[in-house]
Amino acid sequence: MKDSGRWLCLALLLLTSRIALAERLAVSKLEGDKKDRLRAQVTAVLRKTRKVQVLPPPAYAMAAGKLKLRGPAAVSPEAVIRVSTKLKLDAVLTGTASASTFEARLFSWDGQEVWSAEYPLKRGLLPPKEAQKLARAVIAVVNQPPRPASKPEPEPPAASEPVAQAEPEPARPSPETVEPAGTPEPAAPVVATAPTPEAPPAPSAPRPEADRPAQTKLEPVAEWAALDEESHTYTTELAGSAGGFPQARDTPEGQGEAEQGAAVEGQFPARGRVLLGAVVTWRKYCARPGVASCAEYDAQLPENQTGDTANFDPRVPYVGIAADAELFPLAHRPSLLRGVGLTLNYQRSFVRTTVQITTPSGSTPEREVYATDTAYGGMLAYRYFRDLGRTGTPMWGYLGLRLGALGRAFEVDEAVQSPLPVVHRFYPAVGLDLSVPLMRAVRIEGMGQFFFTPTPGVALGGDSTGSYVAEVRDYGQSVSSLGWAAELGLAGDIWGPVGYSARFRLERYVDGFSGQGTRRGWLTGGIAEDTFSSIVVGATASW
Repeated sequence: MKDSGRWLCLALLLLTSRIALAERLAVSKLEGDKKDRLRAQVTAVLRKTRKVQVLPPPAYAMAAGKLKLRGPAAVSPEAVIRVSTKLKLDAVLTGTASASTFEARLFSWDGQEVWSAEYPLKRGLLPPKEAQKLARAVIAVVNQPPRPASKPEPEPPAASEPVAQAEPEPARPSPETVEPAGTPEPAAPVVATAPTPEAPPAPSAPRPEADRPAQTKLEPVAEWAALDEESHTYTTELAGSAGGFPQARDTPEGQGEAEQGAAVEGQFPARGRVLLGAVVTWRKYCARPGVASCAEYDAQLPENQTGDTANFDPRVPYVGIAADAELFPLAHRPSLLRGVGLTLNYQRSFVRTTVQITTPSGSTPEREVYATDTAYGGMLAYRYFRDLGRTGTPMWGYLGLRLGALGRAFEVDEAVQSPLPVVHRFYPAVGLDLSVPLMRAVRIEGMGQFFFTPTPGVALGGDSTGSYVAEVRDYGQSVSSLGWAAELGLAGDIWGPVGYSARFRLERYVDGFSGQGTRRGWLTGGIAEDTFSSIVVGATASW
């Protein structure tokens, strides 16, 4: 009696400790759901009911991957039992999706199929009404009391087995008890002790946890208190750092990434993106002596405008090529390191313009001059990713920081003597970038950068010819420079990994010269302003 009382107390403790928790449900990877869109939709609609505790979409696949279970083997009865034990699940929803139908199947924690149904699909997703039907059906099955009926069935055979074993036992002692007359009495205790072995099955009663449904309807899960109804970022309970990345509760951080990556493909931001396209640029340059801005010099009377000036303002823009690359190799890791990456950019444009030199004594004939405009850079980046999707399909936005070096060079053929403003710059820079997805095909992207000492006459490879020093000495003895850039544009995915990007970039430099320069009239320095306005359009590929 003492043993049976202990088992009964243990069972009551286990039941009451979990009585306030709702049923735990996970959705496995669905066969035929190539991009996991259907799985995300089913998970979202079940979460909205708030009547079951639904794990994030990749949770089951991640746990199965850790157990070396993949493909159909991941949803076999044996696999369901193993994964349910690991994630402490009560039920697992799985199924098969075809072009027009979804065959749903629900398994209990012990691997038994308790429900199945078929629903129509439209473009790979459930229509809203059908999704609600599926959710109601699953909730009704998961929360109904008949489910434990399948569990007590093994108990009668278990009870019959001890009785069958108790019958031969009295048969054996019967010959021994012929001599003593009081031996039939011990036979009664043998039968009485047969029920006592049945007491140990009591601990198995708390394991199915099926006696809770009637009480779970009284209390929603406390962990959902902070979960917004439209939130599908999956940050509750199974949330990683850096923006709501799912991570299984029993999965050690940073382990098994190769397995997890295969299981949750499509649920994380891209590890890399490249862009190849065209760039159109307008450049406007002016240099004025003895003033703090070009506008101040131009506002003076003509008789006060003394000294050499420089202007570059072509009537038509010049065209070139553009290539960008973004690499975030740790984007699928469940840690803060997932936001670390590298960005590279390169642009090269070709300028054809007409030059005419005007002096007090006259003007030279017009002639065509060819130049090149090159922009390049490499920056370390860190991004805080966030799933901003509201339809069950992940749509990743981010806020990021960049730190690195940029360069720009406007060059003319050395054999051509022209007054075009030749400038070489190479400097450190810091920047912030932002991406906000409106839908899968449209994202708003922006960036701002600040340049540290972008002085002219400095190049990545150095000044091998000694000619770059003239970019400063023509206007003064020393220079102090300031620069910044801003970008705004649209990007999106068109088909699979292929997408597009279109953005406008404004880049501006201000050079303040001091001291006497070699040009006429530059006795006390002056100012130079250099502005680049560019439009970059291209195709992108992500993976």
